Amino acid sequence: MSKSRNTNRLAKKIRDQTPLKLSTAFRLAQQVDVHLGSGISDSPDPLQRRLEAHVASVLADSFRDDQLNGALLGVRDAEPDAQSVKLTLESEMADEVLRKLLPRFDHSYGGIRGVPGLRVREGKGRVILHDAVSSSHLTVVRADGGSFILPSARTDEVLLWKRLPGGLSRDERQEVEEWADLRGFHDLRVRDLLLSRILRCPNLVNRAAAPHGFANCYTHHAGDLVIEWCCGDTAEALCAVLLAHGFIDGVPQENTVELVSRHSVHFGNRTVILNRHASCLYGHSTTDIVASIKRGYKS
Repeated sequence: MSKSRNTNRLAKKIRDQTPLKLSTAFRLAQQVDVHLGSGISDSPDPLQRRLEAHVASVLADSFRDDQLNGALLGVRDAEPDAQSVKLTLESEMADEVLRKLLPRFDHSYGGIRGVPGLRVREGKGRVILHDAVSSSHLTVVRADGGSFILPSARTDEVLLWKRLPGGLSRDERQEVEEWADLRGFHDLRVRDLLLSRILRCPNLVNRAAAPHGFANCYTHHAGDLVIEWCCGDTAEALCAVLLAHGFIDGVPQENTVELVSRHSVHFGNRTVILNRHASCLYGHSTTDIVASIKRGYKS
């Protein structure tokens, strides 16, 4: 298929799915050479999507700009099945991903860190992270095929995933209920769907981290996830890639996408936010930053 024909197809797809005019949709489609891809495979189970969304949120807020080798949230690949998803983790980040996710009560923090209710089952070369009170789960493996080192307790920490393998602590139950609370969110279903999709499409979102090996991810609250970067794709180009692969499929049209500026895009009424800086933030210091991140993982 010719590039011009593919651009026209993508532009029409964007126009039909969003409030954007065809001229704007065409401008987006021109910025990236991408064929219309198959849609992101979602779990049919809303509880599974909610768990995956919570995992994505915790990883984004925990790692921020401490990724390595272009793996946002520590994820290199995702393989969905009928119910769950298998995530291939960047090997240098894999053990830290488990530390970020598995819940522990941190007395110095005064609350729970990690995903409340998440528990672990080990297998050969893999770890199954499962919800303590439902069938929701996901499988993680290392990109190098190696074994995981499960986290040990640090000062002032209580490892809830070890202490309560078959149930929830009171604090965990409260945080689970808050994550499922509609108050303050325009559409909880959209939040769970889009954040789950962030976890399931690393081959797309990792484009933001490709130029330097890392980007900046964070959350403002339990309802959004922000990705910021400087070099490589423009915000509109990354937006077009996501749209081409069905990122907003099933989202009410009026809430699909908002182009705030040439450098900022919002999906799902500010559920996922893309921000690209107008100039490079790191220059020749990238190597030193990566070395510092690696030292932090070893400390």
